[in-house]
Amino acid sequence: MLHALERAGNRISEVRVVSPSAPMPEGGIVGVPSRRPRGGGKLGSLVRRLQPESWRLSDLQRRLAEAAAGTGARLFLPVSTNLLPAAVEAARRVDGAVMRTPSQPSAGDVDLIDLAPKRPELAMPPAGVGRFHMPDDDRAPYRPEPGRYRGRKVLMAYRKTDSNPGKYLEEALRRAGVEVRLETDAVDFDTVEPDTDFVLFVEGPYPAIDVTGETPDIPILFWFHHGEHHLQANLRLVDRYRADAALMAHSWHLAHWVQAPVHRFPFGIPIELLEGRKQLADRRFDVAMVGAKLWEGGPYTRRQQIVAELEATFPSERLGFAENVKAKEMAALYEEARIIPNEGGTRHFPITMRVFEAIAARAVLITDDLPGTDLLFEPGKHYLVLEDDIVSQVKSVLSDLDNAQKIADAAWEHAHGRHTYDHRVDELFEIGSGVTKREVSYLRPKTELAALIDRDAEVQRVAHIGCPELWEELPSRQVFDAETLEAERLAPQKMETVAIRADDVSGYRDVMRAARRYLYFEGKAAGLEEYLAEEQPQAQVERSGDLIRVDLLAESYRVLPHEIVDDDPRS
Repeated sequence: MLHALERAGNRISEVRVVSPSAPMPEGGIVGVPSRRPRGGGKLGSLVRRLQPESWRLSDLQRRLAEAAAGTGARLFLPVSTNLLPAAVEAARRVDGAVMRTPSQPSAGDVDLIDLAPKRPELAMPPAGVGRFHMPDDDRAPYRPEPGRYRGRKVLMAYRKTDSNPGKYLEEALRRAGVEVRLETDAVDFDTVEPDTDFVLFVEGPYPAIDVTGETPDIPILFWFHHGEHHLQANLRLVDRYRADAALMAHSWHLAHWVQAPVHRFPFGIPIELLEGRKQLADRRFDVAMVGAKLWEGGPYTRRQQIVAELEATFPSERLGFAENVKAKEMAALYEEARIIPNEGGTRHFPITMRVFEAIAARAVLITDDLPGTDLLFEPGKHYLVLEDDIVSQVKSVLSDLDNAQKIADAAWEHAHGRHTYDHRVDELFEIGSGVTKREVSYLRPKTELAALIDRDAEVQRVAHIGCPELWEELPSRQVFDAETLEAERLAPQKMETVAIRADDVSGYRDVMRAARRYLYFEGKAAGLEEYLAEEQPQAQVERSGDLIRVDLLAESYRVLPHEIVDDDPRS
């Protein structure tokens, strides 16, 4: 966290709780004694023991809040949940906000997640922000003309899969008359034509796009569309892609983490996929939803509850729930749905593609109250906020299809005037025309092992044996010495990756079992083949000299061969 926030140009103050026996910190760190009085020998110890626990905790929270507010900060990041009350109090004292994680409880009236969409100054990255989709964005609705950018050129790079929103943006660029050079695996900047308007990278399944060559003197943009659980990887890719500006689809409370100017760039409605021609009364399904883990698994407890409650109430032939379907199958379901519920999970706070797909299908969208949605659409008029009792809410909508049709029609009309991917193309060209080239100083030589690990941009945690230099070489990752870690941290598949420097790894089987995604080795690594044959026979091994990378093929956000879409934009 510290590395990423400083990398973005933020000034960081650290407030630390210090136990009675520990020395007070130096180097600008603000120390707050955990208990009072501090020191005092036997008398001080007796006084501390006599203090009621509730008073002690309340006193500590108050002193922590005072110390934090006294730093001059306006944003407060509690690194553990028990520090959240102090962060909340500090934020209230200075009209600031609390930067919490999705796993922590709400910070109430000072929660940055809720405040940032309409108070962008609270999440202002030092590099600056754009103007689109801000509270004062009052652009009038319009219908973009096909061919309006004829003769313009864009290099677009992304892993083109059936579910990647980049394909809709690509198709909109082509509709606008843009000559699109598409790269789906690697980009050599030395081959970019000098009259290219801009380079656009789109976040997609890993592995990330490989980049070589000298940075061109044209704007480079990077659109990412996940929140907290992909944040650190996307920050690394901002530098790998040498982006001059970052485009964020949602989760705008994270803007201050980014080391480049940030522009709000939501998803759009894919007009080539969804038309919304049929009236609600004539549709086959009362409710439909396409998504991951509708019935079990993953961080989608509420989503699964919604599906279960609706399945227990409505006949199966009136419901259209599906997982792992192609975009065209999803569109066929949604075009026959009266209502589409939306729930984004618990790992981040996304204004999901489903929001736009539901509106594009001209169905009634019922969605969880995702921060920023009300800047794009008007609640009550264009969509309904998800209620606790989804069954009663669905029945209420179905009981008045005339009103439901008005909501669906209003949202559809509004989206076609502001939120098609054709509108996003216009925003792209305006953003690109105002970009200032950013000097990326982060690209520095690494040891061969560190470079091998760094190639996997998604890797966040590395436990190592005999590779102490990784702590310095991979500053944006969490690097652990496996020989000093607690045993539970190295339980099977508890550590994302493991790196070992050894000519014989036979004695490190327990450490290797801890890896969930990748194993990295430097040295002869005798005994590895036997280990893999016995315990990971499906693993894919890549060797280059003394370096070995083992892909354990764990389930993750990654591209698989059957998901590749042909480069033809009509596919």
